[in-house]
Amino acid sequence: VVSSLAMKCVILVAGHGVQLEREIEKDVSGAYSHLIGVPKALLPASLEQQSSNKPLLPGNTILDHWWSALKSRQQFTDIYLVTNADKYKYYERWASANGFPEANVINDGSTTLSNSLGAMADLELAIRTKKIADDIMVVAGDMLFDHNFDVGQVLDYFKLKKGDLAIYYQLEEGEETQTRGIVEVDNDTGRIENFLEKPKPSETASRRASPVFYCLRKESLNLVSRYTEEHQLRSQRALGLFMSWLVKETTVYGMKLPTKFQLIGHVGLMEYQRATSWFTMRRLQSLQSVSNPITFRCYARVGLIGNPSDGFHGKTIAFTISNYWAEVTIVESAKLVSPALPVL
Repeated sequence: VVSSLAMKCVILVAGHGVQLEREIEKDVSGAYSHLIGVPKALLPASLEQQSSNKPLLPGNTILDHWWSALKSRQQFTDIYLVTNADKYKYYERWASANGFPEANVINDGSTTLSNSLGAMADLELAIRTKKIADDIMVVAGDMLFDHNFDVGQVLDYFKLKKGDLAIYYQLEEGEETQTRGIVEVDNDTGRIENFLEKPKPSETASRRASPVFYCLRKESLNLVSRYTEEHQLRSQRALGLFMSWLVKETTVYGMKLPTKFQLIGHVGLMEYQRATSWFTMRRLQSLQSVSNPITFRCYARVGLIGNPSDGFHGKTIAFTISNYWAEVTIVESAKLVSPALPVL
């Protein structure tokens, strides 16, 4: 077991992707009218809520699932949420309703895509304004993930390595490299040799996709500031471009997870439906994979002669009573994971 270290988490939700919102507004069926204006990270994560005119159920948004996964580990001294001025009130209300410290919701001041800062500037803003000087985990809050992964496993691996860390997974058949950051990993050392931002298939043979899910050592935080200072254009401040630069500046390891991630950031309504359908299917599969429960009863006993604890050496004559019992049920947990070595 790896000892716990001081660590912060930064959840980025400040993007101004408008394609999904516009397509929801134009949808003539009216099935998604209750989602108009809702930030992407606060959209329903599963099918049962995405196409209903009923009020959104608490605990079912994409951000809810991240918050649940992160706070349950109790390995972060602080968790921060970086959003924009346009959606700030939504996240402030979410924080109030979910026990998230409202002081940890950071407003980057941007109101539209044209004056947005870029993901790297948002990360640098969190580090600077909150005076972060510890190791950090960085994730995209509008990203769906499989239920069958454990944040603690990622943290344990990160703490064992002498470098920064990027998560990756194997692209499924039909998924395109142009929509993902792709990593080329040394199979012997686990070190990432190249990080390619949305490459064409002809540019790499790798099918290892890296989502916005990184762990950075406190020693690398100055590189965040340096990169942001050296790259002033918003188009240069994508996290994937930073990682492409970072792997050339310091040691970055890759950790493969047996799962995939679905980023909602710049997708349309059809892609959102497909992503939530995948999430719902994976959740149902997770629940169905739980073994049948094992139940045993121990019936009450009434002693007639003797006593197990007296001087008759435990000899006794007793009767069991069928209408009084203690019952124990053992069932496989759908959430509890036994940490294992990562798959390289």
